[in-house]
Amino acid sequence: MAYEDEHLSQVVGTLAEAGRPLSGEAVGRLVADPPSVMVGPAVPAPVTAAEGNAPLLAALLEGVRVEGVTDGPGRARTPKRVQEAVRAMLRGAPAGSWQLLRVAAVLGRSCQLAELAAMTGRNTAQMLPDLDALLDAGLLDWAGDDLAFRHELVWWAVLDALPPAVRQALRADRDRLRRRRAVTGASRAADPAAEPASPADLRRRAGLRSAPAAREHRPDAGGAWESFSGVERAIARLVAEGMTNRQIATRVRLSPHTVNYHLRALFRRLGISSRAELVRHVPVSSAA
Repeated sequence: MAYEDEHLSQVVGTLAEAGRPLSGEAVGRLVADPPSVMVGPAVPAPVTAAEGNAPLLAALLEGVRVEGVTDGPGRARTPKRVQEAVRAMLRGAPAGSWQLLRVAAVLGRSCQLAELAAMTGRNTAQMLPDLDALLDAGLLDWAGDDLAFRHELVWWAVLDALPPAVRQALRADRDRLRRRRAVTGASRAADPAAEPASPADLRRRAGLRSAPAAREHRPDAGGAWESFSGVERAIARLVAEGMTNRQIATRVRLSPHTVNYHLRALFRRLGISSRAELVRHVPVSSAA
């Protein structure tokens, strides 16, 4: 479709119906030369935060046209239509999914699974149905071992949908939790009997990547490695380098969700449950 032939808001609406993402070039034009309904310096930021997601952009354009723009803390407040669009993405999902998403938003653009469990008073097994619904809806994604909002605009919309008093109370709970975790972490670090960090943890903390991982002694699991597809081998090599799912996605030009899908498939096929175990199936000679 030629963007020059149609008003950008109409293009966004058409692509939203078709489920197609808006290209980076089109989003750039939308920010640089917005339609008449998209006036004012506060609007380009949420347009960019939609990250090309056509349904979100369509809701944003319509919301700004009907509701106008309200300044929030450091950014424009998301229109109610965007908030409603996010909520609509969870139709048919378990009732706890929306609660989990709101708590995750207060924790930040990304959060640790353990922190989310502590905030909600639920263990990981109890959260699984809600987590699966949020991942399947494309609202959350894996960023390494953390959960992250797939689109920044979704994060903003969920935060803005919280009543101010609730948002403030949840942030107070978050801060108390983090203070307790910091004290507990310091105590464990001072305890010589504490479980030592794994080499992968140490590499992650030090910001190290490929060289240490490549020097580890790993058996060349010939049969398993030969059964990997080309994409699976590329992903496994990058896991061995210590890359996160988001970094791998950028390298192999796939979405983080697709990378996570391939990793889960490998885990099931190999009967393993961690990235460290997957690394053992990558021959040393194949490490980048």
